[in-house]
Amino acid sequence: MTEAGSWDSERSDLAIALASAQAGAEVVRATGHRSVGLSFKADADPVTQADLLSEQAIIDSLSRLCPGDAIVTEEKMVDDPSDQGRVWLIDPLDGTTNYVHGFPWMAVSVALWIDNVPTVGVVVNITTGDRYTVVAGEGAWRNGSRLEVSGTDDLGSALVVTGFPYNRAERTAVCDTRFRRVLETAQGIRRLGAASLDLCMVASGRLDGYWEEDLSPWDMGAGVLMVLEAGGKVTDQAGDPVGTGTPFVVASNGLIHNHFLQTLAGDS
Repeated sequence: MTEAGSWDSERSDLAIALASAQAGAEVVRATGHRSVGLSFKADADPVTQADLLSEQAIIDSLSRLCPGDAIVTEEKMVDDPSDQGRVWLIDPLDGTTNYVHGFPWMAVSVALWIDNVPTVGVVVNITTGDRYTVVAGEGAWRNGSRLEVSGTDDLGSALVVTGFPYNRAERTAVCDTRFRRVLETAQGIRRLGAASLDLCMVASGRLDGYWEEDLSPWDMGAGVLMVLEAGGKVTDQAGDPVGTGTPFVVASNGLIHNHFLQTLAGDS
């Protein structure tokens, strides 16, 4: 099955997700990466006019193409997405801090989960225009080329990526525990600032693993399925499957996963 073969119907879920994500990405690009309307939701957690305009463009698209579906966004959260049946998880600007500083690592992420299971996902890299698309059972793709996780089988040779909480005090606690253990074990760690793209890099085989401790559903909605469909593994810190309510996500090529989990837990 090719990427194009997944969108036989003009109104298929993948086509809807792609159209909606591209609408949001075009809005962000049109702002010229300016921090207009910059405010903070919490400690070091920014929101800009671009976030809000992109969100509205995506909501308008989804509401028009699939009325009746639940929509959960970074700025409009419901209590429990897992109870919504068909629920769209939207990050209208993943990497807002990068956007504010002009650092070119930011994306729009749109995912459909049905009964708390990831089904469809799209991540659009705002800077490069790369389109990552995925449908459960049909593989993960970048611009029509199929993705495959890396073959690295030793955590000591692995390049992994993570993210930190916005709360500065929580960041210190993270660095004093799991980050230190992984740093002592893996070949290298990166912190890039956009979870959706980080997960796409694991799916692409460019990174070998990812973990983050304070994720929201929209952060990982599309990326989780990207990794799984590229042949990787995604769990919580205990090794169990993830759902929309899982805040601690560990993703890898599968080969290093057990050692990765043991290192994060301090068991290695």
